[in-house]
Parts: sequence; structure tokens; C-alpha cells
Amino acid sequence: AGLVKEVTPQAVELRRLLHRHPEPAFEERRTTALIAATLRENSVRHKLRTPSTGLWLDTGKDPIVGFRADLDALPISEPEDNHPVSQNPGWMHACGHDAHAAIAVGITLALQRLDPPGGVRILFQPAEESHPSGASELVAEGLVDGLEGLLAFHVDPSLDTGKVGVKAGPITGSSDSFEIVLNGPGGHTARPNKTVDLIDTAARVINELPGAVKRSIDSRTPIVTVFGSIHGGDMPNVIPSTILLKGTVRTLNKSVWDTLSGVVDKALGSLLATSGADYALDYRQGVPSVVNDDNVIDAATAGITELMGSETIVPTDASMGGEDFANYLDSVPGALLRLGTCCGGGDLHSASFRINEATIGLGIKAGVSALIGLMDRI
Repeated sequence: AGLVKEVTPQAVELRRLLHRHPEPAFEERRTTALIAATLRENSVRHKLRTPSTGLWLDTGKDPIVGFRADLDALPISEPEDNHPVSQNPGWMHACGHDAHAAIAVGITLALQRLDPPGGVRILFQPAEESHPSGASELVAEGLVDGLEGLLAFHVDPSLDTGKVGVKAGPITGSSDSFEIVLNGPGGHTARPNKTVDLIDTAARVINELPGAVKRSIDSRTPIVTVFGSIHGGDMPNVIPSTILLKGTVRTLNKSVWDTLSGVVDKALGSLLATSGADYALDYRQGVPSVVNDDNVIDAATAGITELMGSETIVPTDASMGGEDFANYLDSVPGALLRLGTCCGGGDLHSASFRINEATIGLGIKAGVSALIGLMDRI
């Protein structure tokens, strides 16, 4: 506890700096430099991913477990009355990656002052929010080879500050994206009977495709199909000849995820069979579901309980939000834990999102104890 108290002010100050300078996926140059500067000031050896963004380090020799933090921000304009506030217009740390990175630095500084039973590899990963994402690059670079367990935190504004949410098995959904281009001859809104009314057709797709996809799989399988973008037409009296629809499909089931491209294509084809419209589907498989390893969850929970008390651990539900931490889990058993940050304000991916800064110190303490628990038991 004393070590955590000692390193927390540096981590909090770093988080504030990172929050002021949010950067897009694969462009986290200043972010990487700020983290590296804090590590150098504390005589922590690290390796930059040049010319790529991000960095990594080993605490001690022969690391046996790892911890991942992400770095990128989101294209959201931050309210000017936030403190601290983004100085990069149109970009905001609205998902807490600034907190994740600061906590990872704090864990590093605390471990530097301890004598843990093994080494830890700390990964500062770019581009969690993009596809393809940074996790696949770090795996390809061999940065999880030889590790016996890997942990990551994600701040959760629905959990009380000081609580750690745990769940074995699936904890996030897969996240696939698609684009549908609808084509027709176009025409006058006075005579929709003379053409293909693409606006009406698009409305049918938006309203009916989610249900058609759901009916195509086992009814016990959670699945969410949602549209996020619609573009078509410019004039109120012109039926457009092209409409573009964009959306996502998410599930917790790996075997269903593997089939979704065909499921969506078949369902869409059936919906449009008598419409008279032509269509093209561009389906992009994204990240799979994060499936937490039972043994890693048990070990991390035991470590946190031993240092912070059993009341720290609370059960949590699966979310349909995607997380590229899943891409590590084909190479190493791991677990994503939820770190309570209520009530800073707002939900993830919104301009109203805030963190409670007490989360930083508590996250460092939980991270160190979870990693030691992992070393002791895995």
C-alpha cells in the first residue's frame, strides 16, 4: 500500500497529460513519448516500437505474466469545461485509455520497488479502437510468446470506484462491421411506382435485417445487429439511385461468429429478393469475443482479495462492446477485468465520459496484486 501511495502522484499527473493530448489509432506519437519520458525519469528500461507507436518493457528477468494497456483516443469533441480538457480538437480520451496507460506505468514503478516472484511484461499497445488493431501487431512481434498469463483492465463507469468486476468466460462481444450499397434506377417522388423506391427499401432493411439475422441462429445465442450510418439522396423530390448503409453485428458465441458473414448475406438476399433493388454487401470480420480464462480469473481474484479484501471483487456481466484484447488470447490465456470508476460521469464513447481519479491509485494496487496472484498460482 505504501509503494502504491508513493507512485500514484506520478501516474495521476501522467494521466492528465495524456488526457490533454489524445491521438488517433497508430498516431499515438506524443502519447508514446510522454510515457517513455516518465519511464526514463524513473530509470525504467523500455523499448520503443519504432517507427510504429507504442512501447513495452520487462520488469525483472524472464517475464512469466503480462499486462496490456491501450493508448488511442476517439474522434469525439470534448466539452470545454472538462478538467483536464483535450487540446487536440475533435479528439477525446472518451474510453479511458489514458487511465489504462497511467495505471500500467504506476504498476511498473511499484513492481520496480518490489521483489515479486517473477517478471512482468508491460505492453503499451496502440490502436485498440481501429481494425485492424494494434493487438495483432504485438502478437506478430512475439511480445506474448512464453507468457503464462496476460491481464488487462478496462475502466467501467457503472461500477463503484474501488470495485473490480470479474467474469469467467465471455466478457465482451465480437465486433464485425458491414456496408450495404443499394442500387436502383432512381426517379421522381411523385411516381414511386415507376422506379425502385430505395428509401423505402433501405427502411425495410434497417427494420427487418436485425430480426432476420436473429432468426437465422439459435435463439439462445445473444446477437445484436445495429445500423450506425445511412447516406442517400439530396433532394426531397428525388428518389435516389444509391444508398449506403453501415452497421455492426455482435455476438458472444465464437462458433456463431465464424458463420455471421454468410448469415447476414443470406438474410439480406431474402429481404431484397422481390424489391427490384440491386445490392452489394461488404462484410468485415473484426475482433472475436474476449473469453476470460478460468485459471487466470481465479489467480487474479485471489491476488486482489489477499491485498485489498474480498469486498473489492464483484461479479460483472458480459458486454456486447468489442475489445481487441481478444486477439491475444489465441496465444496466451488471459483475462480482462473491469475497474470501477463511478461516478466521474457519462458512459464510455460519449463526450460526457469522465473518470474518478481515485481509480488510478486503486487500479495500480489492484494491478500489482492481480499480477502477483497470477505469478503465485499459474
